[in-house]
Amino acid sequence: MKMKKIGLIFLSILIIVTGADSAICLAAGTELDKEAVDSYIEREMKISRIPGLALGIIKDGQIAYLQGYGSAGGNQPVKAETPFITGSLSKSFTALAAMQLAEEGKLELDAPVREYLPWFTLQGDYDPGKITVRHLLVQTSGIPNLAGVSTVAESSDLSLEEEVKNLSSEQLENQPGEVYVYSNANYLVLGLIIDEVAENGYREHMRENIFDPLGMNNSFLSKEKGEAAGMAKGHVRWFGFPVATDVQYLDNSLAAGFIISTVEDMSNYILMHLNKGTFNGKEILSSEGIKELYTPSGAAGIPIDYAMGLIVISSDDFTMVHHDGANQGFNSAMAFSPEEQWGVVTLTNTSGQIELPAHSIALDVANLVRGEQTTGISRSSMTLYYALLAIILAAIILTVRSLVLLPQRWAVRLRENKPKRLANFIYRVGLPVAAELLIPFLVFIYIPMGAGFPVWRLYLLFHPDMVYGLFILSALLLFKALWRCYLVIKLLYQPAVQPDQ
Repeated sequence: MKMKKIGLIFLSILIIVTGADSAICLAAGTELDKEAVDSYIEREMKISRIPGLALGIIKDGQIAYLQGYGSAGGNQPVKAETPFITGSLSKSFTALAAMQLAEEGKLELDAPVREYLPWFTLQGDYDPGKITVRHLLVQTSGIPNLAGVSTVAESSDLSLEEEVKNLSSEQLENQPGEVYVYSNANYLVLGLIIDEVAENGYREHMRENIFDPLGMNNSFLSKEKGEAAGMAKGHVRWFGFPVATDVQYLDNSLAAGFIISTVEDMSNYILMHLNKGTFNGKEILSSEGIKELYTPSGAAGIPIDYAMGLIVISSDDFTMVHHDGANQGFNSAMAFSPEEQWGVVTLTNTSGQIELPAHSIALDVANLVRGEQTTGISRSSMTLYYALLAIILAAIILTVRSLVLLPQRWAVRLRENKPKRLANFIYRVGLPVAAELLIPFLVFIYIPMGAGFPVWRLYLLFHPDMVYGLFILSALLLFKALWRCYLVIKLLYQPAVQPDQ
C-alpha cells in the first residue's frame, strides 16, 4: 500500500510538471471540449476494462460537466446520480468533520487522544499517550500501516469501539509526530473520537453538517441506503475481466473508507473547497480551517505532502490537492486546484491492488481542463497483472504435465539407474522434492506468518484469480512432492530392470 502511494505521487508530479505526448490536447483558455473528454474516457475504459465510470468536472469555479459511462450493473447505465463507494476519499470528509468540531470548541487538535478516549493504548517503546488528534489527521501517530489493513482483511464486523480497543495489541512503531505512515487505523480512531464529541455522533454530524448543507442528497453512510438509491455494482477481476460481486462493506470503517457518494455530490464538495469553505453562501468551514486542512505535517517518511485526509502538491504556479480510494469492487479519485479553480472526480466500479486507473484518469482529465496534454493510463501495472497471471497459469499447466509424466519417465529412470551414493540421491530426489515444496511453504506458511495479518484473505478481495491460482499451484506442487516420495519408496529398492538377453 505504501508503494502504491509513492507511485501515485510521482505520477501526479510527472503529469502536472512535465506532461507527455498524446493524441488529445486542448489549447489553454478554451472551453472544455466535452467530446474530447468523452473520447478519452471511453478509450481508457475499453483498454482498462472498466465496466462503469462517473465523471465530474469543475472549471472556472463552476460545475462544467457531469457524465456517466458504461454500466452500473443490472443493465443500468451509470449516471451522475449513481452512488459509488468512495474508499479513502472518505478520509477528507472525516478530517473536515474534525475541523468543524475544532472550530466549535468541541475538539482540540493538539490534545492527546486519551483526553477523549482515556483507555486508548498501544504496545511498544513509544508512549501512546503522546498521540494527538492532529497526529491522527496527518498520519504521523506512529500507528503501523498493517494495523488498519487487518480490519479490511478480516472483514471485521466488530463495533468501531471494539476495533479501536483491539489496537492495544499493536506495536507503536514510531515516536508520535515524527514519521508519516499511512494507516486506516488513524482514521478509525478519529471516527470514534468524532462519534464521542459530536452532539449526535459521527453519522448524524456528517449528515447534518456536511451532506445536507452541501446538497449531497445521494450520499450515504450505509450499504443498504446506497443500494436502495441504485448504487453501482462493484466488480473484481477474473483473468482480466471484471465480474460483478457482492462487495465488502465495513460499517466500522466509515471514517476511513466507506462513505458512499456520487460525482454530482462530490462536485459540490469540491466546490466548497474551491470557495474556501463556503457553498451557496453557507460556511461549511472557515477559510482558516480550510487552509489548515491543506497544511502538511512536514514529518519524515514517504516523501509526500500528506495533509489532513488530503495530499497536497505545491509548485510556484499553483497547488493541487488530491487523493484516491480503493475498496473491493470500487476505485475512486479526486483532484482540484483552489488557485486555478478546477476540480475533477472519477468514480469507477472495479478495483484491484495492482491496477488502479481512477487516479490516473482524474489527473489526465485535469490536464484537459488545464489545456494540457493527456498521458493515458500507464500500462505497466496492467502488464504486471497479466504477466503474473500468465506465470501462474503456465506453472499450473507445466505442473499438471509433469505430474502425468512423473511415473512414466522420472520413476522409470530412477528404477533403471538407482542412486548409489548419498550425494547422488540428494541430487536426483532431495533437490526436486525441496524445489516442489518451496512454493507451498511460501504460500501456506511463510508469507501468512510473516505478513502479520490475513494476507491471502485481503488479496482474495481484490485479486481472487491470482490467489486461487497460487493455491492451486501450491496444492499441485505439494501433491507432486508427496507423490515423488511415494514413488521413491515404492520403486527405489525394487530390482533394477535387466536388459533383454
